[in-house]
Amino acid sequence: MELKIEIEKSVQLLPNDPMYRKRGIGKYRQWFRDAVDFWNKWQIEAREDFDFVEGKQWSESDRKKFAETGRVPLVINRIKPLINLLSGYQKLHRYDVNFLGRTPDDVQLAEVRKEVTKYILDRCHYDNEESAAFVDMAICGLGWQFVGYKVDEETGKGEAFVKRENPFSIYPDPESHEADFSDAKYIFRAKWTDKDELKSVYPEHAAEIDAQFAIYDSAEEENSVRDQELLWYKRELQKIRMVECWYKCREVQTKIILANGEEISPEELLPEMFFNGLVVGEKSFDATVVKCAVFFDTVLLEDIPSPYQHGEFPLVPMTLFYYGIGGDEIPAGIVRDLKAPQREINKRRIQQLHILNTTGNGGGFIEDDAMTEKQFAEFERKGNVPGHFQRVRPGTIAQGKIMERQIGQYPVGLAQAEAQATADLTAISGLNEALMGVDIPSQASGRAIQLKQQQAITHLANCFDAQRTAKKKMAYLLWGRQGHAGIVPQFYTAEEVYRVEGNNQQKYITVNQQVIEQDPIAGNIVKTLNDLSVGDFDIVVADIESSITNKQNKAWLILDAIAQLQLPPTIAHDLMLNYLDIPEKDEIKKRLQETQESQAKAAQEEMQMKLQLEEIKNQNSNISISFKDLPPAAQIAVLAKRGVVPQEMADNAMQMWIQQSFPQVAEQQFEQLQQMQDLQNLPPEMQMQSPEQEMPQEQIDQLLALQNQPTQNNSSPLTQPAIENLLAGISPAL
Repeated sequence: MELKIEIEKSVQLLPNDPMYRKRGIGKYRQWFRDAVDFWNKWQIEAREDFDFVEGKQWSESDRKKFAETGRVPLVINRIKPLINLLSGYQKLHRYDVNFLGRTPDDVQLAEVRKEVTKYILDRCHYDNEESAAFVDMAICGLGWQFVGYKVDEETGKGEAFVKRENPFSIYPDPESHEADFSDAKYIFRAKWTDKDELKSVYPEHAAEIDAQFAIYDSAEEENSVRDQELLWYKRELQKIRMVECWYKCREVQTKIILANGEEISPEELLPEMFFNGLVVGEKSFDATVVKCAVFFDTVLLEDIPSPYQHGEFPLVPMTLFYYGIGGDEIPAGIVRDLKAPQREINKRRIQQLHILNTTGNGGGFIEDDAMTEKQFAEFERKGNVPGHFQRVRPGTIAQGKIMERQIGQYPVGLAQAEAQATADLTAISGLNEALMGVDIPSQASGRAIQLKQQQAITHLANCFDAQRTAKKKMAYLLWGRQGHAGIVPQFYTAEEVYRVEGNNQQKYITVNQQVIEQDPIAGNIVKTLNDLSVGDFDIVVADIESSITNKQNKAWLILDAIAQLQLPPTIAHDLMLNYLDIPEKDEIKKRLQETQESQAKAAQEEMQMKLQLEEIKNQNSNISISFKDLPPAAQIAVLAKRGVVPQEMADNAMQMWIQQSFPQVAEQQFEQLQQMQDLQNLPPEMQMQSPEQEMPQEQIDQLLALQNQPTQNNSSPLTQPAIENLLAGISPAL
């Protein structure tokens, strides 16, 4: 026997050899049975957790007991609203994935990765899948997501996807102690499927599939066979359990070393690298690789390397309360600790109704001769019917032969116990109305709002931290780590155009675009724009209002200070925006800055206009003169302009005053008038068209010079402002 084993070890078996497959299936079957046995305890608790949320809170044995005693198994479901509140809060406060480049050259590529990630997640409806996994985690302690790549058989195009997995179909390694199962050697994903579906996926194993189903259908009802069926086969549904085993193993790998120090796999080696002398050597080393084996019962369908190059399991967990310390510890959700107070609420309510029903009619005492047999039978049948009048023997009531028993008081302690159990639900879960701010008065300060909401959010920090951790791991599976290409760099290699914004803002981006650039030395160079396979990045999961951050705390403090100092709210708009974690913050700041600049420009123009008007007003006030300072002729001219005296009188008075005070000016005006009359007397062909005659500058200078000369008839000379006013045609101030 030992010799036979040694011979089998020395022979190199091929994967298609039946002995090879039989040896491999035994290991996988044992792993799966160990995982099922370990997680059976958790599944029992988890299914009860889901039942309590759905309102199935009484076992069949309890229902039978209630039926025997005439009581109704009431369910006052206080857990479901709490889970709905948590689920709604998660949907309103999601996390965003961001990429930070490690070099200046990676900044543009980081933005491209962010937009492509949004496109992929939008295509697979990731928000819905993530919310479903989050609710699974909140209820039973574990939520699972599968990150993969699928090809459409009709179009031949593939795309990455993230979907929620049923937590009852996943079986991690029982020896794993990390909350995210990163130290697990294997993880199983099981699925119940029928024979035709299984044969369509694996037609090469159709004969083995038919044979295994025939064995199940012909098996007798024995305990050993029945146990086998519970693990692998459902006789009533004619379905078999197909299992995927994602496992890690150690293998020897070879790397080709290039002259620039870069290491590539043998598959990436090109012939021209040898011819150009770029290959300097190779090295071999042990590496951890991920493989996938698919089987059911004793049939191994396939055992292949993982189709993904990121070197991780494609299953991403969300784990709530699981610390991996003890061997018997199992994950738990929020519902696990709420089942006891929920049971108490149901029992208290049933007791209350039972007491009310049994004491509603207190009963009493009836003497034998108070009623006839017929009357007593009617009393038993209709005694509790409202409005019923019972006939009795004559004198029964007067003689006191019927006495009603005193109704006992309802025990107030039952209502208090139920109220306490309801308060326990809120205290244990940490879910209260303050989480949504509905019980906060409108006059409360920002600090008060923060404290009330933070009190509720602190209880839920583990939930959102697990969600953030899972989303970060999901992003790494999509993009990979250094030396391990993710799903996107592995499969998204062709030039494609993606819409990366919503319907309201159409924005398109081209990835892996091949362009030719001219180089003065190397000539034409092929360059790839927005290459999804290059660059080194850090992935950050941004927190969008899921908790009160330090920035938001500063924003509330600034708002409180403005209110206390009674300052205008617009005084710190820019500071408030800096401390708010909102995705459109930069766009809002840009629009606010443009509005402020336009308002400042309008205010500046208004101020300049006011200054110009003030300057004109000052100039007018400087050149204005009083009515009493004018000579009599000018006063008559002003009165004529006001309509007090005829204009002809004013013209004659002004002409006489000019002749007396400025004879030279009068003489010049007479000469000009004479010249104009001479021109008018000329024949039409000799007349010249000339513009309106204006007073020459010389005459204006002479008028200004006359103010210092004595006037005839002892008349007062004009002041400088008066002359300037007259020349400018401005009426004097009255």
